[in-house]
Amino acid sequence: MSRRTLFVALALCALAVGLGALRWRLIERAPMLAIVFDHQDHFAVKCATCHHNFFDRTGNDSCYFCHKQRPELARRVQTDFHTLCRDCHTTIAAQGYASGPTRRCSGCHDWRTPP
Repeated sequence: MSRRTLFVALALCALAVGLGALRWRLIERAPMLAIVFDHQDHFAVKCATCHHNFFDRTGNDSCYFCHKQRPELARRVQTDFHTLCRDCHTTIAAQGYASGPTRRCSGCHDWRTPP
C-alpha cells in the first residue's frame, strides 16, 4: 500500500468518525415534530403504557423535555416513540379493529405546530 493510499484511507476514516459524531449531535439537538394526540382516542390504553415517568418516578415533565434533554434518550427518541405508537396501532389493525395511523407521517405529526 502506498503512502498516499494510506493517507487517503486514514483521512476518510477520520471524516467518517467526524460525520458520525456530528450526526449524533444533530439528532440530540434537532426539535421533534409536534405530535397530534387526543387522549380521548386512547381511553382503553393504560396510562402507564406511555406515561412511565409518573409511575416509576423518573420525572414529571413532558415526554419531549425529558427525552430530548438527556443525550442517551435523544439519540433513540424517534425510534422509541415510533415503536411504541406504531406497533400498538399495527397490532390493533391486525386484530381487525379501527386503529390510528401506521405509515403516513402526517397521520401523527402536525408540520405547522412546534412541539
